Amino acid sequence: AEWARQKKSRRQDHLLHALSKDIVEQCAKRDVETIAVGHPKNIRDDSDWGRHGNKRLHDWAFETLLSHIEYKAEERGISVERVPEGKLKTSKTCCECGKEADSNRVERGLYVCESCELVANSDLNAAENMRSTVTPSPSQDRSNGCLAQPSVRLFDKSTGRVAPQEQVVP
Repeated sequence: AEWARQKKSRRQDHLLHALSKDIVEQCAKRDVETIAVGHPKNIRDDSDWGRHGNKRLHDWAFETLLSHIEYKAEERGISVERVPEGKLKTSKTCCECGKEADSNRVERGLYVCESCELVANSDLNAAENMRSTVTPSPSQDRSNGCLAQPSVRLFDKSTGRVAPQEQVVP
């Protein structure tokens, strides 16, 4: 049983290194100067999500992934800013008009603002809110960036790297 835990740990460690490398490479390709990362500080405190939910929450290695991103980004001259998620209410606030309402988050993945009628992916809306705390008035056009073109990236077992979904061999 110990060897199985060690094997799982090695695989998870490799995945986190591959994922952080891919994130930093994508940012370097796009000349990103600062990576804003949502930091779910104290998320494990006073939370009871049931037996399976608690296990998933405590197995979530966000701090390890974040530290990998930070040191790899530093090597490339990219700064990383941890944005505390709890205070921002990024999921409930419209990135266009700034109105905050619980009802804007219609369901998982769908964000509809009742004020300005913005319809967006809820994660992209939250990411734009997070970005605006780091870069309030960007000088560049953001219409063709990662937020405008979300993609699915998967771990490719054959290469041991993270790659776009269409390049991963099933």
